[in-house]
Amino acid sequence: MCRMIMAQGHFSVAAVMNAARAMSCGETAQHDGPIRQHPNGWGCLWLDNGKVRTLRGTGTFADALPSIDIDSIRGQFLAVHVRHATLSKNTGGQFSHPLLHTSGGTQWYMMHNGFLPTIYQHLGMESSRFDSSEYLQYIVDPITPAGMSRHYLQQKMAQIAPGGSSGNAFFITREKAWAWQWYPDDSPFPHYFTLHCYEDNHTKYISSEIIPGLATAGGWRRMNNHELQELTFAE
Repeated sequence: MCRMIMAQGHFSVAAVMNAARAMSCGETAQHDGPIRQHPNGWGCLWLDNGKVRTLRGTGTFADALPSIDIDSIRGQFLAVHVRHATLSKNTGGQFSHPLLHTSGGTQWYMMHNGFLPTIYQHLGMESSRFDSSEYLQYIVDPITPAGMSRHYLQQKMAQIAPGGSSGNAFFITREKAWAWQWYPDDSPFPHYFTLHCYEDNHTKYISSEIIPGLATAGGWRRMNNHELQELTFAE
C-alpha cells in the first residue's frame, strides 16, 4: 500500500516533495487504514521541456529527500510516490514507482496504491510476480492514450477476480496524465483508498491525503470511487 501525489500548474516543488515525505511518515494520516509508515522505496516523475524525467530510490523518502537536487526539478507537472510493500519479497529498486511499460509505441508510466494479486490470470502467467507491474500491462496493452476512459477502466476492473484491495493509479504519458480511483465496494478501508483533489485557477493537486500545507483543508474534495481525472500537458 502506498501514498502518492501529483501537481500541475504553478506549485512549489519543495512543498510537493515535503507533502510526500509527510505522508510517508504518517504525519498527515487521517484515514481508516492500519498503515501509517511507507518506508519501502520512492519515486518522482516530472516533465522537463516535454520530456519525462524520473528518479527512484529504495528505503525511506524522508532519508532520501535531503540528497535530492530539488532545483533540478522544473516544469508544470510533478508526481511523487512513496511505498509500503504488501509482500516483503517485492522490495528493492526494481519495485519502486513509477513503473514503465511500452505498448504500441507509447511509453506508459504508472504509480499505484493498492494490491491486485489476481491480475496475472489475464496475462497468461502461472502466478503473480509483481502485481503493480501486471496491473500496468493489463490496463495499457490493449489501448492507445486516446482509449483511456472511465468506461474502459470500469470494464477492465470488472473482469478482475476478487482478492485485491485497490487499483488507485496515476497513469502518465508524455502528453497526458490520469488519476484513477478504484477500490472494491466492500473495501474495509475506503478512506485509506480515497484520493483527494484540490483545484484553483493556477494549480491542481491530487493526493492520497489532504495536505493542509499545500492548500486549505476546506478547498480539498474527496474523489468518488470509479472517478477518473484527466490532465493534459501544454506543449
